Amino acid sequence: MELSKRNMYRFPWSGNDNPIGWLEVTDKCNTYCRGCYRINGMQGHKTLEQIKEEVALLAKWRNCDNISIAGGEPLIHPDIMEIVAYIKSLKMKPLILTNGIKLENNRPMVEELKRAGAIGFTFHIDSEQQRPHWKGKSETELFELRQYYADMVYDVGGMTAFFGMTVYPGNLDFVPEMVKWANKNIDRVHGLVLIGFRNAVMEGDFDYYAQGRKVNLQTSYVADSNEESYLTSTDIYNKIREHFPHYDTSAYMGGTNAHDKITWLVSAQLGSRGQMYGSVGAKVMELFQVFHHLQHGTYVIYSPSNKIPKIAMMLGLVDKGVRKTVSAWFQDFLRHPQRLFQPIYVQSIGIIQGPDLMEDGRVDMCESCPDMTVWDGKLVHSCRMDEWRLYGSYVTAQPRDKAAGNGHVIEPDAIPVAEGTHSQN
Repeated sequence: MELSKRNMYRFPWSGNDNPIGWLEVTDKCNTYCRGCYRINGMQGHKTLEQIKEEVALLAKWRNCDNISIAGGEPLIHPDIMEIVAYIKSLKMKPLILTNGIKLENNRPMVEELKRAGAIGFTFHIDSEQQRPHWKGKSETELFELRQYYADMVYDVGGMTAFFGMTVYPGNLDFVPEMVKWANKNIDRVHGLVLIGFRNAVMEGDFDYYAQGRKVNLQTSYVADSNEESYLTSTDIYNKIREHFPHYDTSAYMGGTNAHDKITWLVSAQLGSRGQMYGSVGAKVMELFQVFHHLQHGTYVIYSPSNKIPKIAMMLGLVDKGVRKTVSAWFQDFLRHPQRLFQPIYVQSIGIIQGPDLMEDGRVDMCESCPDMTVWDGKLVHSCRMDEWRLYGSYVTAQPRDKAAGNGHVIEPDAIPVAEGTHSQN
């Protein structure tokens, strides 16, 4: 099925008005993920004072609704409770992006993080991690671990639980199983984040430069080939749609260079435990963003509650997706009258297509990047921050057959000009 931007809402976020602030408190980690953008342990834990300065910068220049606390593994930072409490004191929502290892058999830490002000977690669990006691497990086998974390957060109460995985060609066919599991647990799984794998190839068609000097790229995402870097957001979307007719998307963001690229693709599914009904459409997503900005002064991506009052179904008056959902719910209610007393939940699926290196050497990024982070007092793309850490700037790619400074000059008369653009005397 082909996606159409005309049928979706384009998020209105910008560089200076964005719901997400990405805070990296450490680059140390207690496991290895093949899809990680960060070199492990290059600089270690940031000081609490440095972290507070970065949070203040994000609040001032990003107008954040939430701060995504990342790493590395943020839960191994010795000041994590103080960090969470500080973000909360500034009236932003602290969300922790974690592999969850520190929380195994550690419910008291979840409870302490809740008291400090954390709204929840995004647990990154996939088969390409070197996770202690779970090495070599398939995505299906890892559902036991995902269920453990979902149940623990649910039992503590009052917190969100999202689950992320990096999608490779090798595990793309497991994505529908991931969605099926999440739908089954819609009362305790608030959403999924599916990230298409990307890397950079050294022995390819490009040379790499930083600040005018050729460099030997040493970032964690360097690879020998790009044979696994081709999955698009549309590929992942289509894989889900093959199995779940109730699923559809309502909002997107494009790329910075390619007009036809969709970098972020977001859906909001509606259902009860045991039955999915549909997905909201573009109008509801637009109303949600606009009214949150009017009421709170910020755009939003993470809601602390996943329950939807049934009166919200009145939005079907303006939204085609909700109308379909109401129809499906009513038919289910006629068969199962007890549904009237069961809550309806919303569950998101976010699909992210990472940076793409174009044929001319430009890098196509996410427009209005939600995951900008702070490096040396300025905002940079979190997925490319190691370029700044290693080389002091973004790395640029130069096609090897079009090397800069090759001495060739194109005569003015040889420059191609489109018909009808010649000046008239």
